[in-house]
Amino acid sequence: MTENAISGGSAARLGARARTVLQALSDKAPQAYPAAAEPNVTSPAPAAAAPVPVRGRRAAQAPAPSAPAEEPTPNKIVPLPRRMRPTPKGDQAGAPKPEPRPAATRAKKSLVKVSAMLAIGLPTALASLYYGFIAAPQYVVEAKFAIRGAEEASSSTLGGVSQLAGLNSPMAVVSDSYIVQQFIESRQLVEKLQNSVDLRAAYTRDGADFLARYRPYEQDTTEHLTKFWNAVSYVYYEPISGIISFNVRAFTPDDALKIARETVRESENLVNKLSERAREDAIFNTKQELSRTELRLKFARKAIQDYRDREGSVDPSKSAESQLTIISGLEGDLAKQEAEYASTSAFMTKDAPTMRLLKNRIDALRKRIDAEKAKVGSLEAQQAAAGKGRPLLSSSFAEYEQLETERDFAQKAYEAALTAVENARVRSERQGRYLATFVEPTVPQGSLYPSRISSVLLVALCSAIAWAIGVLIFYGIRDHSA
Repeated sequence: MTENAISGGSAARLGARARTVLQALSDKAPQAYPAAAEPNVTSPAPAAAAPVPVRGRRAAQAPAPSAPAEEPTPNKIVPLPRRMRPTPKGDQAGAPKPEPRPAATRAKKSLVKVSAMLAIGLPTALASLYYGFIAAPQYVVEAKFAIRGAEEASSSTLGGVSQLAGLNSPMAVVSDSYIVQQFIESRQLVEKLQNSVDLRAAYTRDGADFLARYRPYEQDTTEHLTKFWNAVSYVYYEPISGIISFNVRAFTPDDALKIARETVRESENLVNKLSERAREDAIFNTKQELSRTELRLKFARKAIQDYRDREGSVDPSKSAESQLTIISGLEGDLAKQEAEYASTSAFMTKDAPTMRLLKNRIDALRKRIDAEKAKVGSLEAQQAAAGKGRPLLSSSFAEYEQLETERDFAQKAYEAALTAVENARVRSERQGRYLATFVEPTVPQGSLYPSRISSVLLVALCSAIAWAIGVLIFYGIRDHSA
């Protein structure tokens, strides 16, 4: 008991000494250790004594030799125990284990994985299978052309005809270019190509795969073939440059080349027809004017012919000249006879035979002169001729002059119209439009379609986007309903 009391007192003194040292250290260097790490320097409590047998009880009660007590050094620093991180409850012995995740969470993750595999993996795998082993190569042939016209002529006379007709104006060229573009996409071209190169046979051959080929068993009509033609061909018109780009795909290089060449040829024929129609429209008005003046000239000539047949004279002007010549001669003879009559009357009587003869000659000449003048036309003669129903030379000559003037005017109008038609024809020939092909169709060396890698990646990307949108919509609807 005494030894136990002594050892207990030593431990108490040792603890007090340690507190003193710690207090001194804390005064010299404050905040050296965290406040939570206050040391526990109390001596450990004696362990509980184990049960001892009766025989050894006396031996246990015998005092054991004790080591001499060591006096604590005043300046000795006792190290403090390091504060350890608290151990989680789950790691402690006997702590409860975490509860397992609910089955709904596991089912949710499984559903997302399965849907991703079906929505992304399956289409990508099918696309890889198709583009890698099934898709047939397609060859592309390209052609580029433009509609051009001849240069403008410098003649101002012909320029008006061209402007009215609109032969080579920029709007006419642009309009024809759009017409060619629509023609390449039309049913009319498909029918022509079917007759020339057999489109159905070109796109249903054995080397074509079942997705890219033409399927006549669905609906073998011209409209269905036209729809397929617009899917395998492409045409584009650039208004700024005036260039028309055209390309077509086929399953063999030869088919693609034949189809492209035939398309360019049909487009060229169309442009030639449009140009010919423009030329016809340009000279249409001038041709109408020519027909009208030609008919007028024909009527004028017929009127002159009828007049000549009726009057029995080819040229009334020449007849009038000859008539005046006759009158002049008769008047000269009359003057001679009158002079002779006057000179003879000086030594003969009026009843003399010579005087009577001269008198008769003078009267005959006067009557002849009056008759000839009546043919030419005087007022008295006109009145006398009107009573007898004979036409006057003056009136006949006036009618002939009117007919001749009409004929001359019709002749000049006809010549002017004929010149206008010829000028319009020359102008239209110089202003005709044509199809200029500067990129000729050539045999392709390799296939450009399908683009296998990019097509597979595109399918994967589109499938991923569609799957993500579908998942968001599904969970949004479910959360909203909950």
